[in-house]
Amino acid sequence: MGENIEIKREMTIWHEFDGPGDTSIEVLEEICRLYSERHDINVTPEVMNIAELGTALGNVRKTGKGPQLAFVPSDMITYNKVGLYSLVPEELYGGLMSDASLATMQFDGGQYGVPVLLGNHLVCYYNKEIYEEAPLTWESIEAQADNLLESGIKPFGADLSQAYVFIAYLTAFGGWPLKDGRPNLATEEMEQALAFLNNQTASGRIISLDGATELLEQFIAGKIGAIISGEWIFNHLSRNMEGRLGVGQLPSIRGNPSVSMTSSIGLVFPNHSLESEYGEDIKSFVRFMLSEECQLLWANRVQRIPANTEILEKLEAAGSPNKRMLISLLKHCHSMPVSPFMIIVWIAIACALEVLKTEGPERALDLIDQKLDIAVSEMEASLNRTNEEMETV
Repeated sequence: MGENIEIKREMTIWHEFDGPGDTSIEVLEEICRLYSERHDINVTPEVMNIAELGTALGNVRKTGKGPQLAFVPSDMITYNKVGLYSLVPEELYGGLMSDASLATMQFDGGQYGVPVLLGNHLVCYYNKEIYEEAPLTWESIEAQADNLLESGIKPFGADLSQAYVFIAYLTAFGGWPLKDGRPNLATEEMEQALAFLNNQTASGRIISLDGATELLEQFIAGKIGAIISGEWIFNHLSRNMEGRLGVGQLPSIRGNPSVSMTSSIGLVFPNHSLESEYGEDIKSFVRFMLSEECQLLWANRVQRIPANTEILEKLEAAGSPNKRMLISLLKHCHSMPVSPFMIIVWIAIACALEVLKTEGPERALDLIDQKLDIAVSEMEASLNRTNEEMETV
């Protein structure tokens, strides 16, 4: 007779570490493998791009189907109703992280997620062989631009199709995407930021390239002096550039600081999974993710910033100069608003940036002015319908 082979139970975790420069997928897969080896359940990561992840979570309530866990940017906490997220008991996070970190995954007065990684902020990466020190002001970039352009080097690069990157320019002109909880984009500050980018790209001082591929490739190759990109790209750049890589704060513009958003990445529990038969397994996996072993895997293997306060303090004290700078930049950031209206903000800015390339800043601002009120009204109606439907369940 053949031996009885025990078939282990399965849990799935959705995530969006899908870019070629986002080495975080290596650690998530390793953590899932380690946990599966040590317990009587397999945890399987399932990758999708950010748009697919949002759509999938948004369909959980309709379909009744979802994973046991999802590893998401903190602004996806606003999917709590359509994704049927479980509220998180304090036993899973108590004493492990700061109130500010926990707040990134709170919405409607509830804790709907557990932060695992902090950061997600924009950074100025510079090539030390091109800039002797971090270009802290836009004026310093302009002063060196002509010589660099003559040498075939672009002074500065960014992915100007990305709304998240644009926030660095909007804030330098005094703007912020929400006011009194509603989108606030058809403003003079928005027009000034769009005009600045239009002027700088036309002059060749800024080159806009795909942030996941060309921008990084050309920066690593020494064809761009400095770039704006995310904290999450640090490990990829550090591996490829080593001593050539410098990390600095975002350059100020005309004396005004450029401020990045910051957020967290953490675990949410769709389809009320904490109340399911997997509840205890999920809690065990979360505690493993927040353990010193796993938090150091993120920090040491792929240079991410752990949410566990004790581990974070150790890293800040003992890390490399670049790593210490990366962590210290968090102090200069503003938390990303946790609001369902942020999806309108991102779409509106992305549309404006697309129009900016061909029709200029005035037309881009007109587009926002025309579309924003309609989009806000539609969002409010959708939120009201969702609330009404939830009350009847």
